[in-house]
Amino acid sequence: MSSSKQKRQKLKLTRAEKKAELERAERLAALRKAEVELNEGTIVAADRSKVVSRSTVPKIPDYYRDTWFTCKDCGEQELWTARQQQRWYEEQGGEIEAIAIRCHACRQKEKLRREAARKTHLEGLARKRNATA
Repeated sequence: MSSSKQKRQKLKLTRAEKKAELERAERLAALRKAEVELNEGTIVAADRSKVVSRSTVPKIPDYYRDTWFTCKDCGEQELWTARQQQRWYEEQGGEIEAIAIRCHACRQKEKLRREAARKTHLEGLARKRNATA
């Protein structure tokens, strides 16, 4: 059986947890109402219900922040904006663990390379089918 002191401590802890959750919800509501411009860049609130992760313990952020990355192909630095992150994670279904690795120009080159490789592959399959027919 619990003593009164233990019950008070448990009640105090529960109240503190509820207060912390309420404060977090208020901060998120404020972020959702308006984007906040900071020295680091734009911050956009994250809708955690739309974020996808294959991790057993995902680290889903409360907000997205503009971040710089280096393109793995050309080595140029590019800004991955908070809005781009929100679109990628929430609308296009990208996993939260994924990050930008190619600049816009290199993404376009890679897309054209893949299309050309796909076209060559399909042409080869068609020639193979015609040869056996």
